[in-house]
Amino acid sequence: MKFKTIKAIGLTALFLVLSDITFAQQYEPLLLLSKSEAKNISQHLGDYKILGKSFSKVKMDADKALEKPIEVPIPIDNGGGYTHEKHKKNYRDLYYAGLAFQVTAEKKYAKFVEQMLLEYAKIYPGLPLHPKRKAEQNSGKLFWQGLNDCVWLVNGIQAYDLVKESIGPKNRAIIERDVFRSMAAFLSESESGKDTFNKIHNHGTWAVAAVGMTGYVLGDKDMVVRALTGSSKDKKSGFLKQIDMLFSPDGYYSEGPYYQRYALQPFMVFAEAINRNQPELKIFEYRNQLLKKASNTVLQLTDSNGYFFPINDALKEKNFMTEELVFATNIVFENYSDTSILPVIQQQNEVSITGAGLKSSEAVQNMKKQEFVKDPMIITDGPEGKSGGLALFRMDTKKKDEQLTAVFKFASQGMGHGHFDRLGIMLFNNDREILQDYGAARFLNVESKNGGRYLDENKTWAQQSVAHNTVIVDEKSHYNGDWKEAEKQVPHTVFSDISNPKIIQIASAVENNAYAGVEMQRTVALIGAEMPFVLDIFSLKSKEKHQYDLNFMFSGQIMETNFDYVPSLTNLTPLGKDNGYQHLWKLAEAKGNQGLSKFTWLNDSRFYTISTLTDDSNKVVVTRLGANDPNFNLRNESGYMIRTNDKQNYTFVSVIEPHGSFDAKLESVQDPHSKLESIQVLKQDENYTAILVNFKNNKSYTLIFANKETSSTSKHKIFLKGKNMEWKGSYTLITN
Repeated sequence: MKFKTIKAIGLTALFLVLSDITFAQQYEPLLLLSKSEAKNISQHLGDYKILGKSFSKVKMDADKALEKPIEVPIPIDNGGGYTHEKHKKNYRDLYYAGLAFQVTAEKKYAKFVEQMLLEYAKIYPGLPLHPKRKAEQNSGKLFWQGLNDCVWLVNGIQAYDLVKESIGPKNRAIIERDVFRSMAAFLSESESGKDTFNKIHNHGTWAVAAVGMTGYVLGDKDMVVRALTGSSKDKKSGFLKQIDMLFSPDGYYSEGPYYQRYALQPFMVFAEAINRNQPELKIFEYRNQLLKKASNTVLQLTDSNGYFFPINDALKEKNFMTEELVFATNIVFENYSDTSILPVIQQQNEVSITGAGLKSSEAVQNMKKQEFVKDPMIITDGPEGKSGGLALFRMDTKKKDEQLTAVFKFASQGMGHGHFDRLGIMLFNNDREILQDYGAARFLNVESKNGGRYLDENKTWAQQSVAHNTVIVDEKSHYNGDWKEAEKQVPHTVFSDISNPKIIQIASAVENNAYAGVEMQRTVALIGAEMPFVLDIFSLKSKEKHQYDLNFMFSGQIMETNFDYVPSLTNLTPLGKDNGYQHLWKLAEAKGNQGLSKFTWLNDSRFYTISTLTDDSNKVVVTRLGANDPNFNLRNESGYMIRTNDKQNYTFVSVIEPHGSFDAKLESVQDPHSKLESIQVLKQDENYTAILVNFKNNKSYTLIFANKETSSTSKHKIFLKGKNMEWKGSYTLITN
């Protein structure tokens, strides 16, 4: 059978060419592992340590599956329930058995795949929509959510591809008709599936990858074209449009790194399948090697132990050791020969049993242990890079035994998985969360916790602005908690600079639409010192009076404050009634100091102090998460809030300062008190802001910056402290 050659002009002048693909009687696997690659893997299992280890695990799991009777139950359960988990295990067993067959040539593995697929053929065409489906989600048939059916198909079609040569014509016809064609039609043509198939979203990515890979294996030109260009074949959806719309030019995925990790598997495995079947498409060159950038960017968006920064609906347990990133790193190395990614593959200590995994294992076999280099980055958001972005600041201490990482988020909403966190920040010391983001409120696949789905508290707390180390106006979340409204607007980058990363890393961004009539600008700088510190300037302007709350969710144990607070000893009350405030217990409150209000806590072996310019009109509040949580779904995390009332214009100026050390084993404590002497606002008007920070060791830092966008060559002059100050560019830092 052949595909006739079809040429059509594709996106960004890319020509979509469906080349002649011949399906001979003797079938050759078409997706991620060829027969020759499988033979090479078999020959090198003893030579390449990671390859041998990885295949041993695959074969062990396949052998365990063969020991038990095949079971294909009628789907009835939520996520985490028996039938849900069984169908998940089945697609893994299918895939592992297919790999084992290709590498060992033992027919028992192929027979297992054939028999299980025949069992699915008996039930799948007649299955109704899943009984546990939710109105707001597109339903699957095997699973409550159509997404999981897509994942099943991505794995199942690879398994079939690997064993198809061993299956006779009669059973091939049954399996292809009643499993793969039936499933592909449901996921791309049914009322339940078509919407997801054409959606620009990670669910859509899994859907088009599943159907497109099925098209290659079944020799179905129409499936492949629809997967690449959408149901209508008009290039307004489909795989190429997914690459265009979901990633920025820097490779940032709009839903955040957690979902970028998840989406990279279908992006990368389908791209690999495309490249093997239609190399003329040059998919790995598409959008200036976008898939390579996407893989590198998601790896950069991790802490020192490789855990993803918990942006948007993220679970903190995920790191770059996951299966999705194993596939991605291997495919990146195979197609780009990018040696910078080898330390990650080395640390993963696992490769995929694919041609890409073979090449990766060979490359790391004799490589000395290396660390993956993580750099400061300014990462744009949006398809054209014009939807704000992220500032990822990293700075080592003078002893280079710690790295302070500040994440400043001025990105777009991130669709339905996005949180209302405009101009929010996070702070890490190595892998320790110092100023934390909650991530998602979910116990994935734990059936007793809402069927493993997102909890109600994900909407009532985790997505709300008060959970995100940013300013909240009048106790209402940004965009009034409406993600569709938030999706229409994006922040604006005023300036950023990481060209002198040991001295200063800085970014400034504006958000003028989160609250009607309120202009918000935050400027965050990580400044080099013996112990780097963060200077945080958050300005608000409005013609109306408002309550402004700057909330910090911190991780650690409170040590001291320099203000007198009134603790709630016998009667805890929630901080507010809605928008996340109802989940915060008010533990203590106080008036702000005249000058600096300091709040110190201990995290692991380091002390941290937030020092904020205040006066006695400010209120400070200490909180703990857990109010109005009858099912104990929330972690009991701590917060520190600085509040000002009845203000039109107001600026929060804070220094976040690591200092001292604590060693419980040695019973040693050094410098437990803040070293900051004072903060002064030297100038603030429509055009410029100037802040002076003095430390007790007589070190001082003056940061002056333009409040509006200027070019890097623009010259500025202001009169400050009795003399003219001149500089070129958006800012200057003066150190004494």
